Amino acid sequence: MKALKWLSLFIFVAAMLFITACAGSLILPTPKGYSQLCERYVNADSQVLIKSWGYPGRTFDSKNGKQVFVYVETRDEYTLNPLAHSALIEYPPRMDPRKALPEVQAKNVYGQPVESMDYCMTYFEVGKNDKIEQVYWKGDCRSQEALDARVFEDKVNTQKTGADEGK
Repeated sequence: MKALKWLSLFIFVAAMLFITACAGSLILPTPKGYSQLCERYVNADSQVLIKSWGYPGRTFDSKNGKQVFVYVETRDEYTLNPLAHSALIEYPPRMDPRKALPEVQAKNVYGQPVESMDYCMTYFEVGKNDKIEQVYWKGDCRSQEALDARVFEDKVNTQKTGADEGK
């Protein structure tokens, strides 16, 4: 009987330690995290983006002569995919300045969270030198916020040098 008490106490303490450890590292995806994710690709070679995200759902040339890669993520298979309807694609997307949160704006990344949308649409503007120059996103776009962006930047820089060597 005494052994059962000690065993249950041990299990309880172990469970509390486990829950406490997990709660401290729990980071929910946010729109700010999505802007941070997109910002990491600015000035990177477009092949680095394609290697990480796959081929874009659609590409087109913008009015200023730059190529635009369009990526869409939908919540589920029942959500209307805006790429199937060209009328839903506007470039650059209309951003309501009253709803644009300062924490989701970055240098060359412009985003507007719209939680009522069932999708996230991201536009990567690629310059003549095949480098990503600007990113626009709109919708329910979320990613985990970067705790230490240097780890990812080192990875992107390694991929850049690898892409440069192959040219």
